Amino acid sequence: MKSVSKTIFSMLALFCLYACSETELQPIEKNTKAPGKVNVTDVENTPGGAIITYTLPSDPDLLYVMARYEEKGAPREFKASFYTNWLVIDGLSREEEYTVNLTAVNRSGKASEAVQVKIIPLKPPVREVFESLKGMPTFGGIEISYENSSGAFVAIGVLTTDAEGAFYEHDTYYSSQPGAKFSVRGFDEGEREFRLYVKDKWNNVSDTTSFKITPVGETELDKSLFREMKLRGDAESTAWGGQMRYIWDGRVVGDAEGNTGLHTGNVASGAPMYITFDLGVVATLSRFKLWAVMDDKHIYNDMSPRNYEVWGRTEPVSPSDDGDFFPHWFKMGELENIKPSGLPLGTLTDDDRAASRRGDELVFNYNEHTTRYIRIQCTRNWNGNTNMTFSEVSFWATSINPAN
Repeated sequence: MKSVSKTIFSMLALFCLYACSETELQPIEKNTKAPGKVNVTDVENTPGGAIITYTLPSDPDLLYVMARYEEKGAPREFKASFYTNWLVIDGLSREEEYTVNLTAVNRSGKASEAVQVKIIPLKPPVREVFESLKGMPTFGGIEISYENSSGAFVAIGVLTTDAEGAFYEHDTYYSSQPGAKFSVRGFDEGEREFRLYVKDKWNNVSDTTSFKITPVGETELDKSLFREMKLRGDAESTAWGGQMRYIWDGRVVGDAEGNTGLHTGNVASGAPMYITFDLGVVATLSRFKLWAVMDDKHIYNDMSPRNYEVWGRTEPVSPSDDGDFFPHWFKMGELENIKPSGLPLGTLTDDDRAASRRGDELVFNYNEHTTRYIRIQCTRNWNGNTNMTFSEVSFWATSINPAN
């Protein structure tokens, strides 16, 4: 009997719990009176939108302010908490007048009478970026520059032709930077057409612009010919399981994937750390790329190089070489690993990760540097000392000759 009573009690408890959960979905407040209207005090038109400032009605049950308007015939809504007195509208595609209806909504879901506001957005980011696009020939492809003063997140699509002459989307560049340059490479010499368009996160899409470009010819060096060297003063590269040969194994990976790259350790004297290797050929270099260890621990953090240099030498080097930089070595260029977001260490955005996947790139002046031996010297890492760890390097050249 006790068992039956317990069962009935349990069922009643479950029914009560279910009934309670159903009623909790209804508004907690039962205020049937609509709140007063908002009072608009300022309208600031912005690129692709506006900031509307207002005073709130004196209603203790006020929950939020709602903005309703239409974009391309489709309704849109923005909400702002009662903790603020302003509301941001963005993602508009045209520089024309929009009518925005503002209502105050209380905790019972009652809306105030609408207040109409006229806004005229400034030039939308998609149009600004599109109109600023420039294309120039570069090694193996096209260099593209743009302006984006609002810092809106945009995607720049790059199309070109395949072997049959049909256009396809070869690459997409994502950024919220105020303005930048990027390159699309991997093409042989010979005129080719590139078509570019811009898109934002609201699916506003620009027209398409076209550039006919003749890429400057280059060839990636064969990494199977690279050889490690150890001259006087060179740093070790084997800390934490690192090996120099891992930086030319064709893998841009994180620590978890193993055989990640080289590592000079974590005890720094403050003097620059450097390593030396042989390219296996005498090459007139066009550009160089370096990739960080590709995980959140190392991207713009830890022992990843932040400021570093690339040095070259053509004269023969032997293991007994004194290792001095002068007079035999010449500086080919300096790089800074720039974090797009500028946020503190350990905080990463999608922009940051995308930039790191592209790698640091140093483009050499045309036919300026012919070399066989390379030194990479770290003058500051992201921890503030001079150790370094990275995953991969690559070199390209306009001419390549066998080594003696």
